[in-house]
Amino acid sequence: MTAIHTLKRVAPIDWTGVPASYRGKLSAVCRTLMDCEELPRWFGSPDFAPYLPVMVMVPGADAPTLVAGLGYATAAELRDCAVAAWSKQTDRLATTGSLADFDALRERHGLMRREEVDAAAREAMLRRIAQHKANPVTDPFRQPTYANPTNATKFAIKEKRDGS
Repeated sequence: MTAIHTLKRVAPIDWTGVPASYRGKLSAVCRTLMDCEELPRWFGSPDFAPYLPVMVMVPGADAPTLVAGLGYATAAELRDCAVAAWSKQTDRLATTGSLADFDALRERHGLMRREEVDAAAREAMLRRIAQHKANPVTDPFRQPTYANPTNATKFAIKEKRDGS
């Protein structure tokens, strides 16, 4: 049985828009969902495992996403990861306008909503000012504390001794 080997010409990577620090250090750049889906064809085989990462550049995103295979993940697995990253980022950009949903993060960590921060800060400052005006001597605005691990008595002014 005779096998005919043919060479496939792969188009060079288009480096436009890629940060200068990443040029020459990527195995592929995905600018569209179609590019992400065609990664196995780009590499020539779904079993190929590239060492260099694949960059996913979603329009409107703050920064590109790198999908690293490190020579272990195949092109098919990198395709799945790139498509998932693309869809997740486009969904977030469509719903919140940015990749990070800060309102959900605040809620998850038990912090107050963005709309309530201004009023709460103003109220806290007014309460602190009223407290200081009521007790200006016993409640100074700032009472520095100093670490004293040995509980030694510290004096701010040293007294002069008569004998020395």
